[in-house]
Amino acid sequence: MSRPGDDAQREMEQRALRNVRGLLDKIEDQDRLDKRAVKRIAVVGIIVAVIGTTFIGIWISARKAAPTTNPLVIPAVPKSPAK
Repeated sequence: MSRPGDDAQREMEQRALRNVRGLLDKIEDQDRLDKRAVKRIAVVGIIVAVIGTTFIGIWISARKAAPTTNPLVIPAVPKSPAK
């Protein structure tokens, strides 16, 4: 037969193990959330990079396609006949 002290000791050990398991579950949940956050940040970063690259490409191609400035041609003033 077990003694009352042994039962109390066993109950304390079980409670301690449950506490440790609860803390481990919390840590695992936080790690899972952190991994999800890192994935979201990576996806957002990739999307921003793609959009930025697209805008830069469009801007460069628009600059190349735009006509260059045409020089302003001023016609020569006709000389008045000599008197």
